[in-house]
Amino acid sequence: MIKQEVLQGALALNDTDNKYTVTVEGDKIIIETKYRGTRVRESTFRYVTQLKDDKTYTETTYDFDGSRRQYGVRKKVVSYCLDGSKEIFDSEEIKKVLRNYLDSCGYQRVVNKKLIALCISIPVAVIVAILIAIVILLTSESDFVDTNGPENFALTEITREDILSKDNSYTSFVSSASHSGRHTNIIGTRLRDCDYDHISRSFGKVNGVVILQATQISGNTLTLNISSSVESGNAEIVIIVDGEYYCSVDVNQDQSITLQGISNKEIVVKLAGEGAKMKIDVTRVY
Repeated sequence: MIKQEVLQGALALNDTDNKYTVTVEGDKIIIETKYRGTRVRESTFRYVTQLKDDKTYTETTYDFDGSRRQYGVRKKVVSYCLDGSKEIFDSEEIKKVLRNYLDSCGYQRVVNKKLIALCISIPVAVIVAILIAIVILLTSESDFVDTNGPENFALTEITREDILSKDNSYTSFVSSASHSGRHTNIIGTRLRDCDYDHISRSFGKVNGVVILQATQISGNTLTLNISSSVESGNAEIVIIVDGEYYCSVDVNQDQSITLQGISNKEIVVKLAGEGAKMKIDVTRVY
């Protein structure tokens, strides 16, 4: 089969039950399907194959949300059906529809050679960078001096304006992170990685402002259970509603904060640290 025949033949793959759609754009075959990563937000999975003249093809895969912003693909995810039931959405099964078809047409899948070279070179560069960073951290003095003493954790350098800014950044050493639970209605990539029911962070040392958790729900009530412990340095935990300061949460305590009237508002929990060695857990209930 010539390439044009393969392109046109792909349209016959369209699913009569509307589980997915197949379209052709130039020398590309595109398959799309929708799933619900949350009960209220629909996402679209797109798999694109580009046919070459030498009977090979390359592929591109991504998800996008309602605002058309792209983000990484998870192979398997819980999908919420309109009737309230749940099922597993497996992106690999969708990809097989096009892969099997192109295989039957005598096309072979290839990987970008430049990408392979980059993947080989990156680990070496990463190892060198890590070693240099460790040497610098171990041999240099701290860039923060705790002027208010080891028993006072109040911030001395980072301001409220710094915390409320959207241009937050931080550096950390010997840090770890974990999360669990569902996403809410947060849209876009900036806060999506923080949109979970439970977030846990630990820092050997952190300087700057860290976004810990983000929430946006249709309900009016949200409870945030925040537990933290600080061994050294200074730290402040702040809750922000639609970009405005709401309150600060005491560190070295277990505290529960209930917010009312927050339907469809963006709730963000941030940590500001000045040479802080600490642990923090945030759990939401709604």
